[in-house]
Amino acid sequence: MSNPRRTSIGIGVVSMLILLIIVRIYANDVFSDINRTFPILKEVYKEVAIRYVDDVDAEKLLKAGIDGMLGTLDPYSNYIEKEDKEQLQILTDGKYEGVGMGLSIRNGDVTVADPPFIGTPAERAGIREGDVIIRVDDEPTQGKSLDETVQRIRGPAGTAVVLTIRRNGMDTVLDFTLIREKIKIEDVRYAGIVDGDIGYIRLTRFSKNAAQEIREAIRDFQSERLGGVILDLRSNPGGMLEAAVHVSDVFLPKGATIVSTRGRSRGSIQEFSSRYDPLYGDGPLVVLVNGGSASASEIVAGAIQDHDRGLVIGDTTFGKGLVQTVVPLSDVAALKITTAKYYTPSGRCIQRQDYSMWSDTLANDGEELAYHTDKGRPVFGGGGIIPDIVIIPDRVNDLVWDLQRKSMYFNFAVEYTGAHTDLDSNVTVSNDMLQAFRKYLKKEGYTYKHPIESTLADLKKESIKEGYEASLLLDIEKLQKSLNQVKDDMFESSIKDITRVLRLEVASKAFGSRRESEIGLQDDKVVQRAITLVRDQALYASILEQ
Repeated sequence: MSNPRRTSIGIGVVSMLILLIIVRIYANDVFSDINRTFPILKEVYKEVAIRYVDDVDAEKLLKAGIDGMLGTLDPYSNYIEKEDKEQLQILTDGKYEGVGMGLSIRNGDVTVADPPFIGTPAERAGIREGDVIIRVDDEPTQGKSLDETVQRIRGPAGTAVVLTIRRNGMDTVLDFTLIREKIKIEDVRYAGIVDGDIGYIRLTRFSKNAAQEIREAIRDFQSERLGGVILDLRSNPGGMLEAAVHVSDVFLPKGATIVSTRGRSRGSIQEFSSRYDPLYGDGPLVVLVNGGSASASEIVAGAIQDHDRGLVIGDTTFGKGLVQTVVPLSDVAALKITTAKYYTPSGRCIQRQDYSMWSDTLANDGEELAYHTDKGRPVFGGGGIIPDIVIIPDRVNDLVWDLQRKSMYFNFAVEYTGAHTDLDSNVTVSNDMLQAFRKYLKKEGYTYKHPIESTLADLKKESIKEGYEASLLLDIEKLQKSLNQVKDDMFESSIKDITRVLRLEVASKAFGSRRESEIGLQDDKVVQRAITLVRDQALYASILEQ
């Protein structure tokens, strides 16, 4: 009689040998393709460098070749040089050495984009959001790129940097001498209690500090009676995979699958599970998402949804489920390349199907595939995380966005708060403030160009060129007059949205980002819906049982 154990071992050995043979054949095919095509690439590079009519920058040519090669893949695979590596380190570690403020280009000037991080040299010195940096150590910022200015302001901890600032409402410039420090960027933008006993956490990114910051916030909440938690991941673009796993760990039972990755190489096939008992494993939990929630945000939302740990509400997420691996190439360069895709515990591929060659190969002709949560609720694949309760964002007309794009709210708020130092912290947008905003737009020469106007201008130009009938030109003029009336009416019809944005901008400039967040929650219909779900335990439970 044969020995079953010996037979099973024999089968295992044979299977392993077959797998090794397949891997060897596949590897040989890949290296065969490389050996066949590389000499051609080398020959083209050499001939262009030698024969091209003008002098060729060999390094620039090489970089263009690399960029072109990676351009056939996906937007996230790219060549990283020294400056980008430093920025990547800041994004992944959440730490850098500098003065603690974010900068952007506004109206052509290097401007402090947000209130400086609390407790940093910039915040302690009194630098404000909206301040314009005109010199760094007597070096003018005009004509310099934003990256150049950022690099000049950053530097080793303990060293000094002098910033010369122009502040709205002041006749003279201000000089600030700041001593650089090690700066830790907070992932949790805001954490606080809403509606009496519900903890609200706004997570804006996933660095290695994210889970710890969430744990600290929940511990603060738990010092008193906690009725539920709202985790806001809206417009969170993601970050580190490990951070997503650790954040999920806060809410899911020990041993629960959080996410898996699958790619072509064996090293890319992994499964990640929670390793610890959850800090907040029971009690109502609502996760907020929208179309800007991507990558690590989708991992967390998908895991919580698949394990029926909480409800996901908002709009369908972005659908970015690609894993990037950073491969060092030299001391000053690296390759960031996509090596796998993310899958939720139920098996859904997070990557959206309609993205180039990265469509989900498990889907059938682009149709949504049905999967099931731990309790048997149907959830759907095909890209992104579809919330349990979908809340479509309110439609906002283009004028509101145009004012935002041209920094009109921002600039007005800086000027208004400088002239009104006695504002109430509730920040009521009165009719007087709205009229002041209208006058400000007129003073700045702001004009709104409706998207249709470009089409009308082209049509008029073509009509004149081709000699069409005069009646057509008259019709175009009538359309333009009608459009001008529509533009005049747009401000009045958008008062609600304009008021909301103005209130937030003024609150931010006058009282800081925390007060801005508190006021924003009052008018946030998604947050208010989440509060309703936490309060209605019967409804909350029924949705999880569907």
